[in-house]
Amino acid sequence: MSTPIRPEVALSGRALGSAQEIGLKRDAVGFWGVFAQGLAAAAPSVAIAVVPFSLFVAAGKGAAWAVLVGLTIVVLIAATISFQAKRTVSSGSLGTYAGNGLGPGFAYAAGFSLLIGYIGFATTGTLGGVLYLDAFLESVGLGSQDHWFRLLLVIVVVAAAVYLPYRGVSISAKYELVFELIAIASILVIIVGAYLTYGFKVDWEQWNPKHLTVSATFIAAVSAVGSYAGFESVASLGAEAKDAHRNIARSLLRVVLLLGVLYIVATYPQVLFFEAIDGDKAVLPQLADATGVSWVNQVLSAAVAVAFIVFVTAVTTAGARSLFTFGHEGALPKVLAKVHPRHETPWVGVVVIGLLALVFSVVATFSSAGRLVFDVYGGYVATWGFLISYLLVVIATPIWLYRIKALTPARLAVSVAATLGLAYVIVSNFYPVPEFPFNILPFIFGGVLLAGLVWYWILKRTRPEVAKRIGTIQTLSEAEQQRLAEAGIVEVLEEQRADDSEAIAGDDDPESRREKEPVAP
Repeated sequence: MSTPIRPEVALSGRALGSAQEIGLKRDAVGFWGVFAQGLAAAAPSVAIAVVPFSLFVAAGKGAAWAVLVGLTIVVLIAATISFQAKRTVSSGSLGTYAGNGLGPGFAYAAGFSLLIGYIGFATTGTLGGVLYLDAFLESVGLGSQDHWFRLLLVIVVVAAAVYLPYRGVSISAKYELVFELIAIASILVIIVGAYLTYGFKVDWEQWNPKHLTVSATFIAAVSAVGSYAGFESVASLGAEAKDAHRNIARSLLRVVLLLGVLYIVATYPQVLFFEAIDGDKAVLPQLADATGVSWVNQVLSAAVAVAFIVFVTAVTTAGARSLFTFGHEGALPKVLAKVHPRHETPWVGVVVIGLLALVFSVVATFSSAGRLVFDVYGGYVATWGFLISYLLVVIATPIWLYRIKALTPARLAVSVAATLGLAYVIVSNFYPVPEFPFNILPFIFGGVLLAGLVWYWILKRTRPEVAKRIGTIQTLSEAEQQRLAEAGIVEVLEEQRADDSEAIAGDDDPESRREKEPVAP
């Protein structure tokens, strides 16, 4: 006989709030909407345009093996995240998952790291969109080098990227999927042209296993892992997805596997022609010229420009939900937890991410260093936000699974392998010591993260009841609720109920007064 689930529960001594009862639109997107979010945030069309050449520069003809090594590491990460996603979902994404195993402090650290990544990617995506949009307009005789024109392009890109998530995740997901597929299709024209030009033969040198004995291949794999950053954003839709536990867990792995196939298919033929490529110019247009499909260049510029806008839309969607969750839990100002009365979106967070991207992009546009330099360096710093968040989650997951009696030898092996893979990637960014400024960029990220952690330290000292709530907005699947109840793991709230009510009243947060549902640790 099954054990009934009480309406209010806690695990590890913390009262938890339902992810579905925080004001965001429920059942807004199905599997394809969740999938589109992860695909657009990872921006494969953008990665295909730049990553293969960077791998070739680092590893030569070992680039294809670097892609496979990177894919293996990211599959392990995605699988580890899915161990939690199929059991519990949240708008707090990886921050919540890190907190499940490591506590509220690490929930804050992982969530704040993700925020740095999303804001950084929103900025670099805006700059990339401006560069490609400018190139397209110039190709049709509408370009200009005037500062006012560049500023106008920045405003147009940010406005378009903010409008869609402001209106709703279901609308933005549709556009994200359609435009990303159009951009990929235009790039595949060049890739197919490369295959046909080379002929029906195999460059066995690229697949020689000896590349796995060369350190350069594994150094290049660091960039390969970074090219997947953003796939985890599907986890930010825990409060809005239909059948969230199933669709988010499925999307995590399927997005990564699709990206891996695209990167392999795109890298191999590009390497065939890279000996004649000028690294100071855009790679894909040169490849199009070399393979006889130069007619696609104009379409490519427009498609990639739109893909960048879609990319900014996706990371803004995810970043806004991180801000919303922090605001709802009390870690950041409560204004960030405001929900649009009509669209049921975290509109304040969307606007904040957009404004930050606008400010940084304007500074980059008028800087003497140039937009491309800001794009490269900003993207590198942002990637660190994802790496640190991934690391905390893959460490936290087996700890949490052990506590809820769900850890198996296979799950432990996957989590440990993911941790070791990420550790390698992180160490490789320090040794061998990279050239300036890449040797100091990780410390810039560390400084920003440290500033965020200082705020958490202040919060813990002055409002410990609020600090303790970080990472508590999440909801278990029905199957997991039943399993935990039958195992006697779920704790029923009695004395803690009054304390929680006092804390909520002190925060003056009407949203938090909604009746709670059974939720996860």
